[in-house]
Amino acid sequence: MKIAFIILAHRHPAQLKRLLQRLSHPGIDCYVHVDAKCELSDWQDALSLPQVYTVQQRVKVTWAGWSILQATLNGMQAVVDSKEPYAYITLLSGQDYILKPAGFIYDYLIARQHSGAQFLNVISDAALAPMMSKMNNYHFVEYNFPGKYKFGNLLTALLPKRRPPLGFKLFCGSAWWTLTPDCVAYCLEFERTHPSLRRYFKFTWGSDEFLIQTILMNSDYREKVSLDNLHYIDWAAGLEHPKTFGVEDISALMNSGKLFARKFDMEKGAAVMDLVDESCSTVQL
Repeated sequence: MKIAFIILAHRHPAQLKRLLQRLSHPGIDCYVHVDAKCELSDWQDALSLPQVYTVQQRVKVTWAGWSILQATLNGMQAVVDSKEPYAYITLLSGQDYILKPAGFIYDYLIARQHSGAQFLNVISDAALAPMMSKMNNYHFVEYNFPGKYKFGNLLTALLPKRRPPLGFKLFCGSAWWTLTPDCVAYCLEFERTHPSLRRYFKFTWGSDEFLIQTILMNSDYREKVSLDNLHYIDWAAGLEHPKTFGVEDISALMNSGKLFARKFDMEKGAAVMDLVDESCSTVQL
């Protein structure tokens, strides 16, 4: 039995290679989506590693736009198309890193394969309320034309209130997750057979933090969602992006009890990644 990782990468090929090397394990396969804006030849050192597969359906990713979700869906489809009976599938970014040895992560997830647990972060209704303009307003994230923000505001003011498709309640959370293959296949099929979801989310802000949560929390999988996506992410600064970790964060990282963390920048702060590796070397498998 194996587990799989989908990794969305758009910068720092050497950092992706380091992450893939840390994930090297006989029971782990990695599927990498490289942003179509990147020259694939720059990534060959990483993509040529054993048990690493390149997602062939690449898209040009725009932050907070539908395209990052499309890249995720393409990675999910690549894993499903492999026909490999994975125990779990985890979505990471190329700026994530693992806080435990690959063998520990493998054993942890394999031990939970029969529980049906879905490791997906879902925030509370109270936390979601101030963010609803991301869904209620029209956003043209993927489009570049003068005055697009004013145009979006004008449409929001003039058109009837936007309502979620299918009568669904909207749910939101971190874009990074660990799900069972049947759950991943369910999300793919549901999105494919309900085009109203795509039509709605294409004009929202940050749909990658909404779609999977909304599909699963309006399904029978809801009872299996753990609300913990096994990631340590520091949003304490209240900014649009999480903190990029430095050496001052090593204690918080290693005491978090999480398997994964984001985000890291090897070009600016490789030292903290070295400290994580050093700490992992003492973990008992």
